[in-house]
Parts: sequence; structure tokens; C-alpha cells
Amino acid sequence: MARRRSSKPFADEEPEMNISPLIDVAFLLLIYFIVTTTLMKQEADLGLVLPGVATEQSDPVKTDQMLIKITGEGSVFVNEELVDSDPTDRTLPNLTDRLQRYAAAAANAGSEAMVVVNCADEVPEQRFIDVLNACSSNGLGNISLTQ
Repeated sequence: MARRRSSKPFADEEPEMNISPLIDVAFLLLIYFIVTTTLMKQEADLGLVLPGVATEQSDPVKTDQMLIKITGEGSVFVNEELVDSDPTDRTLPNLTDRLQRYAAAAANAGSEAMVVVNCADEVPEQRFIDVLNACSSNGLGNISLTQ
């Protein structure tokens, strides 16, 4: 019986792939890109001043002045916002609360609180005195008058 020759001479063997040249090329490319790339300091381009430990004493924060406006009807506005509109209520609870918070904020900031009172000509004198009493009860003594 004659032996037949197989058309696939290496049918039982697994093909091999030699990857050492591929690794050599990968390392050469890596070395090429590392050598040709220039490192840039991006932080230096921005010109940022980074925060550090402050050694100097800073100036105290100045609080804005509070503007109290009294209309002819007896309504009281603080910085253009209606606070008390009842002319018969002499205690002015909302104004007193605002003045108390303003005095506390000025004390925390280390600055002097300043109140400017804008009083219309038709305002009853008692309403003006009530506003001044509210300022005085909260320890605000730096009061200016304007018209």
C-alpha cells in the first residue's frame, strides 16, 4: 500500500510568530518620542501667584453705610427696601433687627458703622425720633442726615 502524501506538509505544527523585532521597533519609537519631545512648564506660562502664608497684617474690612429713608407717610426703607410701613408702631421691630445685624457685622469687620438718614419734609417728628431711638438702642452713634 502506497503512502499518500499530504497536501499540508506542516499540518500538525502550530505556526510561530517571532515578536522580538516588533518589541525592538516599539522601544525605538518610544525612545525617539521621549528624546524629541520638549517638556514645557505650563504653570510658568500663566503667571499665577499661588497663595501662601500671609505675614503682613491686612487692613480692616470697611462696611458700607446703611441708608434709612423715611417717607412722608411714615414708611421706613433700608437701602431701598421697605422695612416698616405702620406709622403707629413706634418700636420699629424690623428696623431694629436690621440695625442690630448691621452693628454686629461692623463690629466683626472692625470698622465703624455709619448710618445715613434721609428724611422727607412731611415726616412727623415723632417718626424721625423713633428711627433715631432705634439707632441709639443698637449702639450706632455715627449718624448723618441728608435730604
